[in-house]
Amino acid sequence: MSLLDECAARFDFVVREHHAATVSPSQVWAALPGLLADPPRLFGGAAVPNRQRAGIAGFDELLSTARWVLLRRDANEVVLGAAGRFWTPFMDWQQLSAEEFTTFSRPRRATIAVSLAVLSYGRGQQLLTFEARVRSTDAIAFRWADWYWQSIRASARLVVRDLLRDVHRAAETVPHHEGV
Repeated sequence: MSLLDECAARFDFVVREHHAATVSPSQVWAALPGLLADPPRLFGGAAVPNRQRAGIAGFDELLSTARWVLLRRDANEVVLGAAGRFWTPFMDWQQLSAEEFTTFSRPRRATIAVSLAVLSYGRGQQLLTFEARVRSTDAIAFRWADWYWQSIRASARLVVRDLLRDVHRAAETVPHHEGV
């Protein structure tokens, strides 16, 4: 069971992508200091919004503007969570703690949990995995989130693939230390 499974076992929507990399886990985590910052950040700076249609925030915008909270972390995986209404042009992010994440139920909102995992993949390679899970808090939020998810699903996969490639490139610039 992954940390993401523990934090977000139930979900309505998911995007998951993998990327094989020839870097060590320590290089990956060293390349991502923002993940463990307070508050956590998925992107080093502000991402340029990629709005496919007017009025619909792109997945990159969602990832870069969310009020992330660190949910769980171990040597192989980091899980962040956020809650709010993100399917409107003006996203409404809620302030919450890691303890409040699993019980968040404010009407007309949703939670999103994202995981970045680094797992051994053959000799000298790691499998970088990014997964995002969305759970709506009620039927109305589900309908809006479903509409949003259907609108951005294809571009979300591209955003995640680019993110994983960027993580790989950044990790390659971090010196590798034997035994780490």
